[in-house]
Amino acid sequence: MISRFSAKYKLPIILLTALFIALLSCSKDKEEPTTDNTIRFLPGVYPDSTITDGPFIFDNGNRYVVKWIEKNKVVKENMIVGNDDGFFEASFGFSFDLVKTFLDTPVNNDYVQEFTNVKNLVAISDIHGQYNVFVSLLKNNGVIDENLNWIFESGHLIVNGDVFDRGPQVTESLWLIFKLENQARIMGGKVHYLIGNHEEMVLNNDLRYIDYKYVTNSRRLGTTYDQLYSENTMMGQWLRTKPVIVKINDMIFNHAGISSDFVQRHLTAEETNRIFQEDIIGKDEDIIKADPLLAFLTGSNGPIWYRGYFEDDSFSLEKLDVILDHFEALRIIVGHTSFDEIKFMFEGKVIAIDSSIKNGMTGQVLIYDNGNFRIGTEN
Repeated sequence: MISRFSAKYKLPIILLTALFIALLSCSKDKEEPTTDNTIRFLPGVYPDSTITDGPFIFDNGNRYVVKWIEKNKVVKENMIVGNDDGFFEASFGFSFDLVKTFLDTPVNNDYVQEFTNVKNLVAISDIHGQYNVFVSLLKNNGVIDENLNWIFESGHLIVNGDVFDRGPQVTESLWLIFKLENQARIMGGKVHYLIGNHEEMVLNNDLRYIDYKYVTNSRRLGTTYDQLYSENTMMGQWLRTKPVIVKINDMIFNHAGISSDFVQRHLTAEETNRIFQEDIIGKDEDIIKADPLLAFLTGSNGPIWYRGYFEDDSFSLEKLDVILDHFEALRIIVGHTSFDEIKFMFEGKVIAIDSSIKNGMTGQVLIYDNGNFRIGTEN
């Protein structure tokens, strides 16, 4: 009896076990650089029955076409710059003037990205479309008010990469950062949005980790997800101005980390920011992989993928000091590698701020206040 049961159900049990292991492996945050761009739907993420998303603004030369999805239906509005008529603010909660200001201002990329005498800052990383946790953290730590407006005065907010992928509210998170960037500038503050590996992935059409919602939305809009952020879109133009490395006071902010190999190549922050914006973001993957420098910068020891501080047993404080000396800095703040809470490592010279916001449950921010560090939570 038992032997017949085993023979009958042995194969199904093996198949189910294999499927379960495969699902677990998909859910781990252990992605690596790859040329396999197959879309991977994450376990437990399913399309909503009614989806509202947008806006997406396309540059069609002498006018801008605004499209969004409202209760599963695509809405299209032709808008000539200068003619707001209030519909944009009524639909999306802020004036089109902010968008026009960006679109009408010639791009003048500052590749250096060094800032001094900053007294207050808040840093957050790896939001991954978890808009509600993002908003809660900003509200409860004095960055925005109940109406999602900037109240951090001359403070700096650093979004340390990976707003894209995994979660279902990437668009909302991007528009909030865009709005706050403009509001902060008016009040003497600053928002820094750094490129992470998931920004580079999406902009280069590697869509393995997008929420199913965005596959559906792209099809409704008659395009692919990466094309919603192409060079002829407002959001795509904005993202292409973002740096990979920023220095504030004596601190380096970078998504994943700076490796010893990076320093041995004598690369600077200015050069790295320029290369990413001009030669990597939105460019053909085959061309990137064929160029040794570009392949390094987008590889496992590059600044958007490196995990050596946490996974390389041979990494030491001495190696870290060489890296920091290269930038004339005292510490480096990184995301990318997930922990349950913010961690101070290597005598506080590495601060890991990916607090697993991607899970959509809770998270933390790093607060710097006149030379002192604190950890901020949602309460």
